Amino acid sequence: MRPSHFSVPPEPPTMPAAPGPSVIRLDRSELRTFEAIADAFFPSLASDRPGDRLSARDLGLAARLPGLLAELPHDADRLAIKALLRLFGSRTGGYALFGRARAFDSLSSLEGEAVLLEMGRSPRLFVRQAFKTMRQLVFALITSSEAGHSRAPIWDAMQYPGPLSPPPDVPRRLSPISVERPATWTCDVVIVGSGAGGGVAAGVLAKAGLDVVVLEKGPYVAERDMTHDPREADRAMYATVLSSDLGTALISGRCLGGGTVVNYSTSLATPAAVRAEWDRVAGFRDVFEGAEFQRSIEAVSERIGVTTSESRPWARDRFLEEACSRLGWSCEPMPRDVRGCAQDERCGFCNFGCRSGAKQSTMRTWLEDASSAGARLVTCADAERIVMENGRAVGVRAKVTRRDGTRVPLTVFGRAVVVACGALYTPVLLQKSRIHGDAIGRYLRVHPVTGAWGRFDERTDPWGGVMQARIATQFANLDGRGYGFRLESGALHPLEFSLLQGWAGGADVKSLLRSYRHWAAFAVLLRDEGWGTVRARALGPPVWDYAPSASDLVNVREGVRRATEALVAAGAREVRSVQQVPVSWRPASGEPITSFLSRVDEVGYGPCQTTYGSYHQMGTARMGADRHLSACGDENEVHGTPGLFVMDASCFPNASGVNPMLTIEAIAHRGARALATRFASAHLAD
Repeated sequence: MRPSHFSVPPEPPTMPAAPGPSVIRLDRSELRTFEAIADAFFPSLASDRPGDRLSARDLGLAARLPGLLAELPHDADRLAIKALLRLFGSRTGGYALFGRARAFDSLSSLEGEAVLLEMGRSPRLFVRQAFKTMRQLVFALITSSEAGHSRAPIWDAMQYPGPLSPPPDVPRRLSPISVERPATWTCDVVIVGSGAGGGVAAGVLAKAGLDVVVLEKGPYVAERDMTHDPREADRAMYATVLSSDLGTALISGRCLGGGTVVNYSTSLATPAAVRAEWDRVAGFRDVFEGAEFQRSIEAVSERIGVTTSESRPWARDRFLEEACSRLGWSCEPMPRDVRGCAQDERCGFCNFGCRSGAKQSTMRTWLEDASSAGARLVTCADAERIVMENGRAVGVRAKVTRRDGTRVPLTVFGRAVVVACGALYTPVLLQKSRIHGDAIGRYLRVHPVTGAWGRFDERTDPWGGVMQARIATQFANLDGRGYGFRLESGALHPLEFSLLQGWAGGADVKSLLRSYRHWAAFAVLLRDEGWGTVRARALGPPVWDYAPSASDLVNVREGVRRATEALVAAGAREVRSVQQVPVSWRPASGEPITSFLSRVDEVGYGPCQTTYGSYHQMGTARMGADRHLSACGDENEVHGTPGLFVMDASCFPNASGVNPMLTIEAIAHRGARALATRFASAHLAD
């Protein structure tokens, strides 16, 4: 049955409505405190070099802060920042944060800088968290363009070009349904999420002749809507949250097509050893090692055009390849899901969306398949709970945000429900729907990423080129059990550059920004053995608890050492750690590498000491035979809940060790084929 109230407008909504007004406001004293903090992080220097005389005060950061806070998803975040500014602005808070009974805005500029450096190195986690929060706010504003302006002032000093051209004037290829009034629909399968899991499931099931509805929380950002402005892309296409200790940034896609639209196009198949381990951990026989899963890997690889022939290395990947050759390490061309990729400077903006359509995201492949077969796509649809009837999943209740920012209810009933919200949000929807299971929300793995920076005489232009063209696998199996790390690289724009480089004083950060065009990072992507949890709350955002385990930190340290060796082998003149207060080293200085690594050790590898990011979250509704240790069975159906299926990275029994997109698509392909077979065999009752 088709919906009773819908229309397909000629220009479908492409961006989420602006956040509603919040009652939380910053007062003058809080803004004055922030201005003093920002000026300490980014002071004016007595120099004629580009950007040195610019200060945070000159850039008007305090006036722009309320706009940035308004974009945060939760009032809880705004309240926390307001409380922190009050703490900085009081004598009591000054004593608690930096051991001086003085408000921060009473300090001189030199005192403020010294205080911040002390906070960044503090042994107390709370103090380091306060430092990190303020640093992120300051540099998010410094490196981003202001609303109504095409460029941030600091971009000129960094020689960063910003968006290289206007968006292409090409038609949108999909037509999501605009829900204007409360509605109730029916279908065969309702899918929550449209990324590597949900998008593939939609394509397979719709092509099998089933009536499919896809609910996507984010907007539809087609090629013509991709501005390549970092701040606009972040607001429209990403969901970035922090672990509860603020130590790890958890980054996921939030748009039609999910992470496949904004990822690096890296398409690595599940390693054979991991597949064998997963069957063993899950208590399966030939589910992941079997021929059926292999056929799914091959099918999705063909559909999305996985190839190594379009992986031309930019400077950073050429450095990695040359270093590995000199050191005798393995390094391989990166397989990517692209067709007709230009492989030039524009490709470095691919994490803001591929304007040429070369990246074969689910938006360009599986969702087009689904739409052509009659599937209904709904964007800006926030799934609130799964509808249950006699213990069976029978639908999804959602709220759809209209163009004017108001929300209307949409209930979709189906004979099966597929949840594919990603490992950060799938367990939240299950928990809020009172789907019980010991493993739901547990076993969160994130592939924490850190690494080392290198400064080269040669220009690296870190914003450009194929996002990832080479991968070093020499250290993927350090313990004989498949745990270790891989070395990768990637394009980095001003915000990522400033946050990942850390902060070692005002003059240091100014020098860094001026030399932006000469830096490259070698990333350490860890296969983590330790795990965290995801917990929904009745009020406020979910809680994501995660920190690398002690054994994982041993591998992190080894990864930093190997990344440093590779940078030196590639010719780096300076190496810096990826830490909140970074450690620098010049190989030509005569200081041995062991001394540099000892100084990195002194800063530490814990939360808000070493900087960690995660683009890969896995395992929070994992597959397995034991319902006490897993959430769903070998065909992705949730234990004890007929009609409810999970098809995303939540299903992973543990970390994949490689970028997970291809594995997610293969799991969803296999699971959707099994579900289609059930329908064909009439095993699902009306």
